[in-house]
Amino acid sequence: MATIKDIAQMTELSSATVSRVLNNDYSISVTDETRKKIFEAAHKLNYKKVKSLTYKRKKTLNLGLIIWCSEEREDSDPYFLSIRQAIERECDELGIPITSTFRRYEDQELNIDASQLNALIVIGKVHPDYIEKYPHINNIVSVDYVMDNNIDAVITDFEDATSKAIEHLLQLGHQRIGYIGGATIEFSSKGYKPIADLRQEKHKKTMKDLGMYRPEDVYVGTWTMEAGYKLMSEALDKKGTPTAFLIGSDPMAVGAIRAIDEYGLKAPDDIAIVSFDDIPIAQFINPPLTTVKVYTEEMGRTAVKLLLDREEGREIPLHVKVPTKLIIRKSCGAKA
Repeated sequence: MATIKDIAQMTELSSATVSRVLNNDYSISVTDETRKKIFEAAHKLNYKKVKSLTYKRKKTLNLGLIIWCSEEREDSDPYFLSIRQAIERECDELGIPITSTFRRYEDQELNIDASQLNALIVIGKVHPDYIEKYPHINNIVSVDYVMDNNIDAVITDFEDATSKAIEHLLQLGHQRIGYIGGATIEFSSKGYKPIADLRQEKHKKTMKDLGMYRPEDVYVGTWTMEAGYKLMSEALDKKGTPTAFLIGSDPMAVGAIRAIDEYGLKAPDDIAIVSFDDIPIAQFINPPLTTVKVYTEEMGRTAVKLLLDREEGREIPLHVKVPTKLIIRKSCGAKA
């Protein structure tokens, strides 16, 4: 059976580096290429990661999963779906029962019987006052949001990703870069409220710093294909459309490209597009999407790992920021 040492020899890296990368330790500073090389070597050698035996000696985890996303939105935008499924697969492999799964979205009330739970994974943007309802649960992981400095969290580095996407468009010669995205909502025990979206805010700051920001080139709606279509149509109805758009999600970008086509224009010839997520359909639409790959499956697996680390005695809360990768395809106009 292949070992960490075998992978280290194949990749010409240290065993310590290989071990930390394979165990999803994002505090180690390595490039995306190095991570890819390690995982490819592990696959070639048929390496099987040994799951923690320490966990089996601990008390049983009764895990609750709270999802701030409707099933309809999961169907139309696989971002949350991929995170949830990764959590479920990892828990299944480790023999951790997910005792209860709860959903809440927009103004729907969520009543949770958490009396039998001793751990929670929360997917979505949730204010900590909601979790304060369950003081007996000390093992909580928030995915997609830093709920509180004292609660473990797994997030995507959207600020760095946005900077890379804009830099790429600038290198292609674009100076007027618009933004299309969805409204970001934080939920609390008192309801929900809009909060700043990191992609939109980073676009604004970067373009302002460059002296290129135009508020009239920013369009915000819901995180749906239909909204992408509608918002791009609004932009095309104006005179002087941006030559490029950064779009907050792949589904919205699919809708936006449909609008561009219907207006008799072409992406990327008339309008370059860069979006976020790299969902499966991104490489198959016409033109294939240039998009920021978000490692949602790693986010889900890392959430479970943090849960187990806490169960095994870790007291210091950790916030893991998962890196992204810009995938170049035809929608931006660069050679893929």
